[in-house]
Amino acid sequence: MALANYGLIYIANIFLARWLSVGDFDDYSVAVSIVTMLSTLATLGLEKYALRAIALLRDREDWQRFRGFWLFALRSISAFSLLLMAILSISLEAFLALRQADVHIAIVVFAGFLPVIAVTLFLVDVIAAHGAQLLSVTIYRLFLPAVYLVLLAGLSLSPVKVSALSAVLCFGGAWTIALVIMWCMAKRLMPAGIKNTMPVMQGKKWLRGSLPLVLNSLLLTVMTSGGVIILEILFPSGIEVGVYAVAAQTGGIISLIGTSTNRYYLPMMAVMIGRGDKQAIRKIMEQRGLAVGGMVLALLVTLIFAGRPILGLFGEHFSGSYHTMLIIASGACFSALFADVPYYLQFMGSHRIVLSLTMVSTVMMVSLSFVLGASVGSVGVATAYMASVMLLFISLRIVVGLHFRRLGG
Repeated sequence: MALANYGLIYIANIFLARWLSVGDFDDYSVAVSIVTMLSTLATLGLEKYALRAIALLRDREDWQRFRGFWLFALRSISAFSLLLMAILSISLEAFLALRQADVHIAIVVFAGFLPVIAVTLFLVDVIAAHGAQLLSVTIYRLFLPAVYLVLLAGLSLSPVKVSALSAVLCFGGAWTIALVIMWCMAKRLMPAGIKNTMPVMQGKKWLRGSLPLVLNSLLLTVMTSGGVIILEILFPSGIEVGVYAVAAQTGGIISLIGTSTNRYYLPMMAVMIGRGDKQAIRKIMEQRGLAVGGMVLALLVTLIFAGRPILGLFGEHFSGSYHTMLIIASGACFSALFADVPYYLQFMGSHRIVLSLTMVSTVMMVSLSFVLGASVGSVGVATAYMASVMLLFISLRIVVGLHFRRLGG
């Protein structure tokens, strides 16, 4: 399903790269990157915490805390999304006014869909935590991009001009439709035991557990999506921005394998950690590593041999991004293989070491991106991404190995 999602989004971006001007495609790419980072922060980590909390509370049939977590998460995510939306709109307008730059209306408009996107992302993991992982992934990975593609096709046939603004409106519309479907599914999956139950709120406890997760997710998102924004700062409305965006999307398909399999394995891992079943935890991680490893290898080989013709679908402007794509794909291999590692460590309470290593890697990525990007453009930013991701996930995997040794002892 991750591959199908990639195919649908890829087709949409091929159309946009061909329909839009260089400046409009850059605006669209920057808008998607900024809102992607903000949506990671807007969920407050409660969507990843839901994979643990809902799985455990359902297993223990603790319906009062179950309902309390559900209500607290929805209210917190919605309110914080609105706050972030307002902050972005005001700060972006001020920044553009100071630089006397063109108004990027597509960014502001797409940011208006932030509450919709954040709640949808929360519901994706809520549905997965109920044991309906395939249903969750089907809506998120297939239905959402399919609706987006249909809306873009309708836009191209209408008298309305295809622009960065109309493209983000289509994308926001697809997220809105997906939210309605997911809301109905989540309500259907709710246990009968929570009806007419008085909710027990433990907001501080849940935020203490979720904030390390959101900080880690935000830092990882900065590493994966920040390159487009950094290149926009270095080369405003330049071709380098679009080249990197296309290369990152092509090479980044490998990292999707990691996030998709996490929705399947993390709820099981959380339950096994809650039961203290060390052997089961180890078996789950080994099983995931073998499954993901085979898919990652197949995708990497495909990109090596078919990368150039694939990139050529976007047009002549983007055919030179082959090496940038391979560098990004190399880093994404490590991200996919060990995507469960930071969550395992955080579920075990090792928040500080995970955040410390992720912070160091993110600072390294941003710093190197500005230095190398200024001299060699998109290839330099891709190299910075690859080096920082490899450093991070190899370090985290070593920490897990040491942790397993202590458990064995």
